Amino acid sequence: MNHSALTGRGSHTVLLLLAAALHPALASAQQGRPTTPVRPLSLDEAISLAEPASISVRQAQNGVTRAKGQYYQARASVSPQLNFTANYQRLIENQFAAVTRRFAPAPNPNAPPDTIPVSPIGLLFGAANTVTLGLQFSQPIFLDNRFGLARKVARANESVAQLGLRTERAQLRYQIASAYFDAVISERFVQIAESTVVQTERTFRQTSLQRQVGTVAEYDVLRSRVARDAQRPLLIQAQQIRDVATLQLKQLLALPLTDSIMFTTPIEDADMDRALNASGLGDDARPAAGSGLGTDAASVSVLTRLQPRDTAADSRTAIQQARSNLEVQRGALKNATLQRLPSLTLSSAYQRTTYPGVLPFTLPNLFPNWTAALGLSVPIWTSGRITGEEIVARANVADAEATRDQGRRTAQLDVQLALRSLEQAQANWLASIGTEEQADKALRIADVRYVNGISTQLELSDIRNLLIQSQANRLTAARDLQLARLRMTLLRDLPLGSGGGTPGGAGAASQQQQQQQQQQQQQQPQQGGSPGAPRPGISASTTGTSGRPE
Repeated sequence: MNHSALTGRGSHTVLLLLAAALHPALASAQQGRPTTPVRPLSLDEAISLAEPASISVRQAQNGVTRAKGQYYQARASVSPQLNFTANYQRLIENQFAAVTRRFAPAPNPNAPPDTIPVSPIGLLFGAANTVTLGLQFSQPIFLDNRFGLARKVARANESVAQLGLRTERAQLRYQIASAYFDAVISERFVQIAESTVVQTERTFRQTSLQRQVGTVAEYDVLRSRVARDAQRPLLIQAQQIRDVATLQLKQLLALPLTDSIMFTTPIEDADMDRALNASGLGDDARPAAGSGLGTDAASVSVLTRLQPRDTAADSRTAIQQARSNLEVQRGALKNATLQRLPSLTLSSAYQRTTYPGVLPFTLPNLFPNWTAALGLSVPIWTSGRITGEEIVARANVADAEATRDQGRRTAQLDVQLALRSLEQAQANWLASIGTEEQADKALRIADVRYVNGISTQLELSDIRNLLIQSQANRLTAARDLQLARLRMTLLRDLPLGSGGGTPGGAGAASQQQQQQQQQQQQQQPQQGGSPGAPRPGISASTTGTSGRPE
């Protein structure tokens, strides 16, 4: 076997083929995967598919529609009302017909028992059939500014719903980008794990050959066998993490969970500005999210100069929503207070009545009835109902004011944390540039030295761990920087508390870091505290492997 083909930069494909040949379990596992067509999925497409599939966004949209309906309800409560009525009445038995027949001047003994003589009293009280058509009108004429108050409160409530929809949309974009990057990272870690399985298998075979010729001790063979066997559970765990991250992304996008997905947007080259524009972010001026990661400090700091509105607490959507909610609660308090004042209502009813069967249904036989009323309502004794409503309304106003004030303080802290997080992500990315290439070169040199008997297996393991750590650090730094830029772009619309700490949605990445720490703890007793072990606070590969994925 040509050794240079295995140790060269383009050896990733050859190593995977060798792994399939050396490990039937790995080959059968790959062959057992479903052969469904692979669907390419870019970050732009993922963000575009997210909103139609989001339940929270649809609920927020329903909230806006509901608020509009409530506005119409509030406006109607203080606006004129005009209703048309139609009523048909059939008398089965009535006392007026009997009285009329008994006391009529000359009753006809041959007339049917239900016959009513045609007379005004008979028509009014004894007609068997009565049809009434009418119009009813009402208009409050004195409510002490309740007209404008109802509209104002309804508009404020609608503003709360619209601002909530903006927040849901911004949060969804950030969540999808985070989930997409998690899935991409987990896929890359699986590739690293597969390559490391191949490398440890090759190291074991080389050590076994050296043991046969007597150049190494049996301890070295045992050590290489343990290192090889320890990688297989890590590969399985990396595949599980990859599958979970992919399924979570499919769920967010409402894609069939059995579909195979190929991620086409590398983290380093992700054009976040294009992805946001494709998802309909809007024309509102915002900081740039970037169109990829550069390799120097000038190209990394691509964010435009932040304007005062980008960092002002009052420009945050959550603060605007809190102010609108405070306006709603103040309106409710004012409405509760106005209930103590009298209200004056004007109403009118116009009716036309006829009696089919006795009179023909013609216009002269539609008798009119028109009334007008002026109603005055004065609350004298309500048993404390109005007082209780005022107390509740004042408490709601106090809560809304406290929420607004607390939100302003949180927003100020949120902006500072977001800026610090962005600066840290930029520094981590710049620090990771070039480290992976140097570690890869060092691993190839150590591999050649080990084959020729110049170096030890411990040195080879140390360099391999350094490569694992550099690969993991570079992936994590790229992800954190892209999400930090996206967070600054969407910060005005994101919920309060989204600006600091570790970027949200890092479930897969955190699992990868925990797995790498477990692997390093397992290897440290064998390696005697090798310099390749990661330092505290520095993440490494999820699988603890050293492949060189292309």
